[in-house]
Amino acid sequence: MKNIFLGAIFVALPGFAAQNSVSTASSASTEKPSKEQQILVTASAPRDLTDESKAGAGFTTAETDLGPLGSKDRLDTPYSTTTVTHEMIDNQQAKSVSELLKYSPSTQMQARGGMDVGRPQSRGMQGSVVSNSRLDGLNIVSTTAFPVEMLERLDVLNSLTGALYGPASPAGQFNFVAKRPTEQTLRRVTLGYQSRNAWSGHIDLGGHFDDENKFGYRLNLLDEEGEGNVDDSTLRRKLVSLALDWNISPGTQLQLDASHYEFLQKGYVSGFSYGTGIDLPKAPNPNNKNYTLPTTGNDLTTDTISSHLSHYFDNSWSMTAGVGYQQADRAMRTVSNTLTSNSGTISRSVTDSAAAGRFRVLSNMLTLNGHVDTGSIGHDLAFATSGYVWSIYSAKGSSQRYSLGTSNYYDPSAMQEPGDGRIINSGARYRTSVTSQQSVTIGDTLTFNPRWSAMAYLSQSWLETRSYNNQAAKTDQVNEDGLSPNLALMYKITPSVMAYISYADSLEQGGTAPTGQGVKNEGTTLDPYRSEQYEIGLKADVNGMNLGAALFRLKRPFAYVDPDDMVYKEQGDQLNKGLELTASGNLWQGLNVYSGVTFLDPKLKNTVSDDTSNKRVVGVPKVQSNLLVEYNLPSMPELVYSANLHYTGKRAANNTNSTWAGSYTTLDLGTRYSTRISNVPATLRLMVNNVTNERYWASIFPGDTDGSGSSASAFAGTAREVRASVTFDF
Repeated sequence: MKNIFLGAIFVALPGFAAQNSVSTASSASTEKPSKEQQILVTASAPRDLTDESKAGAGFTTAETDLGPLGSKDRLDTPYSTTTVTHEMIDNQQAKSVSELLKYSPSTQMQARGGMDVGRPQSRGMQGSVVSNSRLDGLNIVSTTAFPVEMLERLDVLNSLTGALYGPASPAGQFNFVAKRPTEQTLRRVTLGYQSRNAWSGHIDLGGHFDDENKFGYRLNLLDEEGEGNVDDSTLRRKLVSLALDWNISPGTQLQLDASHYEFLQKGYVSGFSYGTGIDLPKAPNPNNKNYTLPTTGNDLTTDTISSHLSHYFDNSWSMTAGVGYQQADRAMRTVSNTLTSNSGTISRSVTDSAAAGRFRVLSNMLTLNGHVDTGSIGHDLAFATSGYVWSIYSAKGSSQRYSLGTSNYYDPSAMQEPGDGRIINSGARYRTSVTSQQSVTIGDTLTFNPRWSAMAYLSQSWLETRSYNNQAAKTDQVNEDGLSPNLALMYKITPSVMAYISYADSLEQGGTAPTGQGVKNEGTTLDPYRSEQYEIGLKADVNGMNLGAALFRLKRPFAYVDPDDMVYKEQGDQLNKGLELTASGNLWQGLNVYSGVTFLDPKLKNTVSDDTSNKRVVGVPKVQSNLLVEYNLPSMPELVYSANLHYTGKRAANNTNSTWAGSYTTLDLGTRYSTRISNVPATLRLMVNNVTNERYWASIFPGDTDGSGSSASAFAGTAREVRASVTFDF
């Protein structure tokens, strides 16, 4: 490895670990602690490397975090959810959010500058930059690289969420849950390799500073550097993440979290754009360096800090408050490949930004939860408020664009460096806009008897958008508000099988009329959009399996300029109807699965053009499925074989559906072995991703959502790749 500071820590750990061994068993007591006692240690139960690397580790989950509802049993919530656990992240050697999303059948990453700079989305609905992504319940920026090594899990809520979280795109909620201090001391080191020649070191330390377990810590350090998947490319990732818990008294805890993440990726193949009338060709070889330059790519830095205070008044009532701040600097030097003919002509250029773009998000949340009984009816009550202030900063100077002429898509010529090769990550910026959202939520889950229950949630939200010019003068301000309800009825067929029906109406910020196009109401921001969802579902926990089925109808509006009166107004819809099926857990002896399939009919309705109305939504497959299988011989549980089969069906590549991206299937194969090296527990992992070296379009997105037919963009998936690692538990 080029950097050796991790090695120095690695050498020092064995001596330190001799005094701080990891417990391999939890308490023998079977009595369930009270909520006041539970808060003394919010994490993570004692860690055992063998348990975490066994076949099917982390495939099933009992609870999901649902914002103002708190952590709820999956059988007690009328929502379709999936969870990717830290065991799955470690054992599959995942390194990005897009790699986590493939395990959920309804989710995709919509690339914006690459698969590491995109918008997570669910059920075929385009996600937003801030309102659909959270870290420990607080809003964060989605369109920047995120270090999955600091995660305990990722909870995905596939639903409209306005009643719970406030205004958001109907693309679901993605809540990243950070690792917390462990009950027993944790000293874990992972050394890794990724082809072509990138080496990594990851240190995960956890425990408590004192014998009374009042002050806990969790430290994650990551250093990865080397040549990436493309010849002459660069991959560099650095992370420092610290979580601190102060158990002030029984039932009261203060949490502090901070992280710094640097992500540099240069020399990778970027996206391809194509206009109306151009057919999208088959995906290229993503390792062909003639599509890119070794000096172009993304230089991203993200700093996050947050704090949570939790207090249990008694065993029925609790309060949680949180505040977070994040700054994401995004420096990009981009190669643009534009397809200009169906014979394969591509126009190429390089764009140097004058300075890195900057996003700042200040977020907050406050929740009061409690239980009361009125006669024979139980009430689980929630009173909450949450919101954020999102500021965007742009470069004051103008970007420099270098034209590199044309080449052929099927046999591209090498490009010559047109500038000094620097990705500019500093420089003068100005604030272009500030978006504020704040919501107040009230809700009740009513339990009538052991079989019947109902849920009713309502939020009132306020939205404000302010725009500024480069002289810091405010040019526009829009204020909006509205309600978002959610109703559900649940029936326990048996204690382990639950059926539900639900309705949700969710608020989303309205669009703004374009300027300079003869639009009569140019610059006007419309009233908030309202998305609607009906859902019928079935959940079960049977014989060690988490099972789920959900049938849904989801509709969101969009606006466009009416060519008859030149007024920008809401007049079209995206209508997605679908069925989700999931099954995870132990099938038979050493055979375990984490699987799902979604059947979706995504359509545009009443669009700006008759040519795009009733057509398929760009980039959204009718069928998407994933099957992760892990197996061990009953006689040798320490040796695990894994295979992941991912299928994405044919997708529309433009709004008129005149060109399509073919379906694709990728296969990942891996194995891991748990043993002891010099009496230190260790797990060796080997993974080959995309074994068949399938060439495919990983992400396709339109230039608009209203069917007006502007240019679309496509990003190629990763070629065959080998990953190997060894983890030591001192």
